[in-house]
Amino acid sequence: MVLLGIWIAAAPFARPLPGGAPFSFESTPEVPLSTPEVACRTPLIGAFGVDTPSADVYISPKPVAGDPTMSITVECGGRARFRLVLGSTLVVVAVGLVVLDRRRGG
Repeated sequence: MVLLGIWIAAAPFARPLPGGAPFSFESTPEVPLSTPEVACRTPLIGAFGVDTPSADVYISPKPVAGDPTMSITVECGGRARFRLVLGSTLVVVAVGLVVLDRRRGG
């Protein structure tokens, strides 16, 4: 539980851009991803700073190479704060359970 909490609170994460799921898992020049993901920083940094990555997304569904794109900015701060609180809570609960178990003589 401790390792899971540390991973949730410290590992960088990705957010899908608005518009639905990608139509293909691999981007090729003929069939690019319609909704790529943007990489957010680690929750330890993103929760206290400004973490707003941006990416170009296709306007039309099922895009082909050369279709128009627009720039979208995604706010990662809220998700980073959630992950930091959740991960920290898991670590604190796990450590608390170990301390209680040792006090009881287990």
